[in-house]
Amino acid sequence: MFFCSIIASTIQVATAQVAAVHFVVKAPETDTINKPVYIAGSFNYWHAGDSLYQLEKKANGLFAITLPVFEGVQYKYKYTHGNWDRVETMANDSDINNRYFVAINGKTITDTVQKWRAPKTDGAGKTPQLKQIDALKDSAAAKLQTKLNDMLTMLKAYVQNVLQPEPSKRKHRMLDKRAEKSIAKAYEKITGFLWDAFTSLTPQQRQSISAMMQKEEPKGDFVSTFLSALNTAMEQKSASK
Repeated sequence: MFFCSIIASTIQVATAQVAAVHFVVKAPETDTINKPVYIAGSFNYWHAGDSLYQLEKKANGLFAITLPVFEGVQYKYKYTHGNWDRVETMANDSDINNRYFVAINGKTITDTVQKWRAPKTDGAGKTPQLKQIDALKDSAAAKLQTKLNDMLTMLKAYVQNVLQPEPSKRKHRMLDKRAEKSIAKAYEKITGFLWDAFTSLTPQQRQSISAMMQKEEPKGDFVSTFLSALNTAMEQKSASK
């Protein structure tokens, strides 16, 4: 299933039309004087502190960014201060639902962050195991994005080759071999992350992830739904400590 999702995502990257969507967000100014604001979502595999998704600070507590996404695709997202311990919340400190939008070229989305999750004090919060899961998740997401970008580059080379007056079968075979190795390495990284992450979760948390995925997956793609469910389970685990 995960392997098929990688292939499907790669094909989507290669064939979809890119749209530029502009975001303008009002954030609590007292919390953002010296702290960057990031946007994280299904477009970057929920990487909370991706430097490519850091918003530019404007005047009056405003932050902005323009994202290249795929035309007509629905995405989910949230704003963070660079990690899930400092994600946006409701004014009463409760969790918010994922935001979402449908990509339309030239679209501008205006949001307001009501409050940021309060930072945890030293000695409280995440266990060593939970910190390890969080690090594994961010590492796997970044590596998966890199592999998808590599496969996009190879697909571009495929297209350029077949459009030549005399396409090279040798180059075709070479690109096939490179793609096989790239996909295999991505698969190994992902399954390694899954094994390490899920052996650290309780049976109740695994059941929670399964229930959330059954509820949300029909509305979106498997990868973003899974990572969102894992984030939620990890946050619940942290909050229960």
